[in-house]
Formats: sequence, structure tokens, C-alpha cells
Amino acid sequence: MDKYKQLGKNIKDIVSADPNLPIDGVVVSIEGDTCTVQLSDGFKVSDVRLKATTDGNDHLLIVPKIGSTVLMISTDTTIDNLTVIKCDQAEKITFNENGLTVKIDSTDGKVQIKNEETSLFDIMQDLATLLKQIKVYTPSGPSGIPLPDSMTAINEFETKFKMILK
Repeated sequence: MDKYKQLGKNIKDIVSADPNLPIDGVVVSIEGDTCTVQLSDGFKVSDVRLKATTDGNDHLLIVPKIGSTVLMISTDTTIDNLTVIKCDQAEKITFNENGLTVKIDSTDGKVQIKNEETSLFDIMQDLATLLKQIKVYTPSGPSGIPLPDSMTAINEFETKFKMILK
């Protein structure tokens, strides 16, 4: 019996004995919304799903870090239906529902929050631009651009939000 058939038989035996028993392994590579996982016996399983649905929508996608431990389960007892149900280190998380998208990316340490109309980054950029150009009425007419200490504070604000938002 070749190793793929043996692995399939082993997984089927494990899952059919207890269909809620997860299988653990270590992520060795990421391929879009699937990954390759190495089991404790050294065997590598490819095409392990990272999301529960196969409808093409990424409602919730958690991408584990390569080298992290994951738990997988197969709802139909086949190796073709393994899905990651837990990981100990997530590299990226994407939530996408009703036009709202939230992405957390530990590779660059940034967060993206947006909907179909705008993003938090764009709103903050618009605010920084507005503050740099703000003018107010004074008894002697409209003021000029903000004073240098205000411009310094505005530039610091802009630098800080660009460090965490994308």
C-alpha cells in the first residue's frame, strides 16, 4: 500500500473512531487559502483548507505562520477534506462580511479597515491633509496655515497612523 493510501486509511480510522478528534501537525508552506502540513510521522499533507467554506468567499481567513502548530479535522473522514480549525500563531487574519473588510497582518504590523465606500487609512489621511490646510477667521481676516509647532504635531500624527494602518 503506498503512503498516501496508508495515510488516508490512518486518518479515516482515527476520524471514524471519533469524528471530533483533531489531527495536529506543523505548517510547512502556505498556498493561498490552503497549506501544507507535516504530521508527527513526517508525512506532508497538502491542500489543507484554511477556511471552512469552499464557496469562493473569504468570510474569515486565518493564515497560520509557517512553523506553527495547527489542529485539523476532516468532517467526512477523508484526507481531501482536512481543514485547519486552530493554529497557535496566525500571520494574517482577514474578516470579510457585508462589505466590511478587516485585515490584520503581522508580517508588516499593520491593520486595514475598510468598507465599499472608504477606509480608515483614507479617513486619517484626509484628516491630516485638512489639518495642514486649516484656516480660521480672526478679527483681521482669515489666518494663515498652522504654526510650525502645530505642523510638527500634525506630521507626527500622520507618521504614527501610517505606522499601524494600511
